[in-house]
Parts: sequence; structure tokens; C-alpha cells
Amino acid sequence: MKRSKRAGAIIGVIMFAIVISGLYAIIYAAPRIEGIGIKTEVVGYESLPIADTVTALFVRDETLYTAAYSGKIDYMIAAGTKVRAGSQVMYIEPGAGGAGGAPEAFEAILRAAGGGAAASEGGVSPTTAIVSYLGDGWEKKVTPDNVLSLPKGIFEEAPGEAVDLTREWAQAGEPVYRITNNNLWRVAFWIENADKTVLDKYKIGKSLLLDLGTTKVRATVETAEPRGKDIFVVLKSDIYYKELDKYRKREIDVVFSEVSGAVINKQSVKLKLGQPGVYVKQQSGTFKWVPVNVQKESGGRYLVSETRFDDKDGKSMSTIRYYDEIMSDPAEEGY
Repeated sequence: MKRSKRAGAIIGVIMFAIVISGLYAIIYAAPRIEGIGIKTEVVGYESLPIADTVTALFVRDETLYTAAYSGKIDYMIAAGTKVRAGSQVMYIEPGAGGAGGAPEAFEAILRAAGGGAAASEGGVSPTTAIVSYLGDGWEKKVTPDNVLSLPKGIFEEAPGEAVDLTREWAQAGEPVYRITNNNLWRVAFWIENADKTVLDKYKIGKSLLLDLGTTKVRATVETAEPRGKDIFVVLKSDIYYKELDKYRKREIDVVFSEVSGAVINKQSVKLKLGQPGVYVKQQSGTFKWVPVNVQKESGGRYLVSETRFDDKDGKSMSTIRYYDEIMSDPAEEGY
């Protein structure tokens, strides 16, 4: 009897182990076999910008103006409007007024500006330029005259987005508006550990496209100087766009050209014996590794051949096609 009970217990343990193993296979092995739960993407016809992504410092000819006295602000010109010299931008009705908006932000701007801010003379623009109600205190710290002598460390210190200066009341000495010359502005940036191929891309006078997120504008290479292992680049443009005065530093794309075709993400590619390839989902739900031919690379994306390509030995190879479903990240899936 005891032997029978013991045998029954052993059988129960074995059955339990079989059930657990089966569940493990269903949960973990099935997705690998059937493709369930594996992230995929569809190969499509797309445009691929050939570009450098850089952290750019925006350099403009501009002046930050402060209130000559305290009072209520009357804005007479809309932000972004180009005015002629002598135009009245704003008027301050003298009076004790309110608290003056956000003092801490304005104090920070004034500290950054040092002696670079100018007292407003009746709210009148002394030059023909764009009216702005943004400020950061860097208006005279970074200028067309000193851009080539800027130390690399200043890029770490520079603020990103400017502060909104609009409010109902101003206290004497607070920043109230900025006048920006839109006829010519610049972006400056460093490319680290650069070689001659980088200098070839940034030949003086070359026309490039700046992708600023909300818009794209043309620019020209003004400077490209090797400095140690790095290259310092300055691009200039005379094209006005809506957010010209908004940023002092931000990430942008410098676009050299644009190609079109089958575009895939770099992370979807898996090397086998040095040959790049992707895992293509089959009708059965399984994945098959297929070689790919990388033609161009930019921004973590590849332009690849479609249907067929010739390998280095001249042998014709079958490859991916448009609308193939490929594994998004083989490394993440354990392939």
C-alpha cells in the first residue's frame, strides 16, 4: 500500500513537471516558432535624407531691450513682424503696476546678458529688423563677430529655448523685447573625431539644407576649420522662418542629399559571417534570414537593394521585397 502511494506521488510529480514544461513551451517557444509577440515592420518605399545630426548654436545679430521705467505694457507690433527703423514696438504707461511677470526668469536673463542689454528708448526700434518678445540674455554673448573665437565649452553652457517676455506689467530694468536682424543668421557646431571625408562634405560655399523640425531652409557653408581632432563648422542663411528667434541651442539635421527606395532601420539588421541580413516573416509565421545590400546609411537607417543584388563576387543574390514583414530588432528577440 505504501509502495502504491509512493508510486502515485512520483507519477504526480512527473505529470506536474510535464505540464509545467508544456506551458513553458507554449509561452516561450511558440512565439519564437510561430512569430507571435515578435515586433515587426513592413519594408516600404521611403525617402532617406543623407544627413548629419548636430547640436547647433544659433548665432544672430540682435539686441535685448529693457524697460526704462515701470508700468503697464501696451504691445503695438505683433511678434515676428519686420519693422522699419523708428517704428514703435511697444509703449509702457508709467505707473507702479503689478508684480512684473516672472522675476526669477528675468533676473537669470539679465545675469546672462551682463552689460549686453540696452535700455529701451520709448519702445522704438533703432533698426529695420524682426520684433521678438523672447529673450535669453545671450544676445551679445554669441554674435556674428565672435562666433569663430567661441570656446567649445560654451556649447554646454548655452540655453536651449528662449523665455517668453510678454506680460501685462514690467518693472524698470526688466527685459521686454528683442530686435533681431533676419537678413543673415548662422548656426555653429562641432563634429568630433572628424576626418578628411567630413571636410569634403563641408566645403566652403557648399549649399546644404537645414532640417529644423518645423521647416527646412537652405544654408551655405561659411567656415569648416579643423581644430585638433574635431572640426568647427559655421553655416549661414538669409531665409527667415517662424521660429528664428526661439532657440539658442538645439539638435538639427544638416541634409546633404536625399535618396529613395527600400529603407529599413539599422537595428533590424543581423550580421551572419560578415553579411548583413534581416529576418523575413514567412507564411508559416516563422522567420527566415535573408541577406541585404546596404547602399546608404544615415541617422540609424539603411537604404537597401530590393528584390536582387550582386554580391562582391558578382553572384546574384535574392533579397527583400517591398511589403515584406521583417523582424524589428533581432537582438532584442534573442536572434
